[in-house]
Amino acid sequence: MAYPTELLSVVGLWTGWLLMLMIYSYPLYKENVAYRFAEHIFVAIFLAINLVVNFQYLMNTCVTPLLQGNLLMIVPLVLGILIYTMLIPEYRWVSRYPIALLVGAGFGLGMRGVIKPSILDAVVSTITAPSAGTMMNWVNFLYIAVGLLSSILYFLLTYEHIGPLQAPTRLGRLFIMIGLGAYFGNTVLFRFTMLTGRAQFFLQVLKIIPM
Repeated sequence: MAYPTELLSVVGLWTGWLLMLMIYSYPLYKENVAYRFAEHIFVAIFLAINLVVNFQYLMNTCVTPLLQGNLLMIVPLVLGILIYTMLIPEYRWVSRYPIALLVGAGFGLGMRGVIKPSILDAVVSTITAPSAGTMMNWVNFLYIAVGLLSSILYFLLTYEHIGPLQAPTRLGRLFIMIGLGAYFGNTVLFRFTMLTGRAQFFLQVLKIIPM
């Protein structure tokens, strides 16, 4: 991509560059006026875009079909309006019903998509020994099986972790710490990747490296 030549594009490019510097002034110095200004702009733009997108989605999926004769669409429309009763202290209790339906439906749909890949597949892969392969396949199989079983035993909170449960629960805690450490390491690497992209953008705006 070549360096922009149009005035609006150049202004947008330098505006993004300046806002990026304002955001990074927080870890380099401390919270300041420039950081708060850039943060407020980001939040305001994010909310404005979401309001427009959600309003268009509501019109296309609910209001327009309702006006075209699909009377069932009045149910989600009324439930959505009832959520805003939480802003009125006298009628705040009414908002509990649509929120309960929303949470219940989301939980049910989420569990349906979680049970098979996160639970059933994990159990099947744990109890299914590799039919063929190298020694490393068996090492991975034993590692996953022992790690899964010991981690489950660690969350067995109805019994005290003493006696026969002491060793496997300690091993489970070790596996959990390894998993959390790997997750944290991936998060740090992802953040460094984002920082690398911002550093590249910084140099591209200054024309030190090509875009």
